Amino acid sequence: TTIIARDLIFRLGGKGGNQAIAAAKQGAQVMMIGSLGDDSAGDTYLSVLKRCGVRTDGVYIRKGVPTGTAMICVNQHAENTIVVGLAANATLTAEEVQAQQPWIAMGNIMLAQFEVPMEAVVAGLKMAKPMGTTTCLNPSPWREGFPWGEVELDFVIVNEHEAEQLLGRPVLSLGDIGWIREKTLSMGITTVIVTRGGDSTLAFSNRGPSLEVPTLPVEPVDSVGAGDCFTGVFAARWAETRLLEISLRAASVAGSLATLKAGAQEAIP
Repeated sequence: TTIIARDLIFRLGGKGGNQAIAAAKQGAQVMMIGSLGDDSAGDTYLSVLKRCGVRTDGVYIRKGVPTGTAMICVNQHAENTIVVGLAANATLTAEEVQAQQPWIAMGNIMLAQFEVPMEAVVAGLKMAKPMGTTTCLNPSPWREGFPWGEVELDFVIVNEHEAEQLLGRPVLSLGDIGWIREKTLSMGITTVIVTRGGDSTLAFSNRGPSLEVPTLPVEPVDSVGAGDCFTGVFAARWAETRLLEISLRAASVAGSLATLKAGAQEAIP
């Protein structure tokens, strides 16, 4: 099938980078662990991270490997289809994450997602928890293979499609708390946060009350990166306040605002 696009725009993205920049824009001190290629895209990315105030001590540069790239196709309804070429992202090892132990120990929260190898994600989260660092996982893009139940997770942030894959059935309202509690307890998850596009965000907690937080009513231009913006802002606010509702409200507003401009990082408030 050939689809003719109206235009083609090159922008920086990637879940980890988007989330790190969203947190840094909230004034958090952020340190990124990941890997880039030794190409012009990697050079540009490194300088943008530094300019946004993200520490890059944990970013490894791969000789002769291209930087990870995603092709995002957006239709006239602001819905997107994403094709990802992981490249350098796929080379991050568990040992390289473990080598960042001093930084992980210093952190208030460690945030991970699924655009790097599973063993690197698992190693980082398993290491963080005993050191008193809050663990937050955004299992996106969704894939199988995470050892649910073996890793203590304070927060798991998913959209409604990922929530169904994670929990085995659709999440419809706060009334679902009964079966969700049962499921999350067995999976080692303290609080699961479900974002639902323009609908309110639901948070189901095994420690304390569950919450429903509204989104801002906006006319979305481009939803790319809105979830990453939500997640990064949530992590930053949690590190600052340790208050679930305040963190969710800030993240919800930021995620809504992020849909008002095209692009992922350019749209982060």
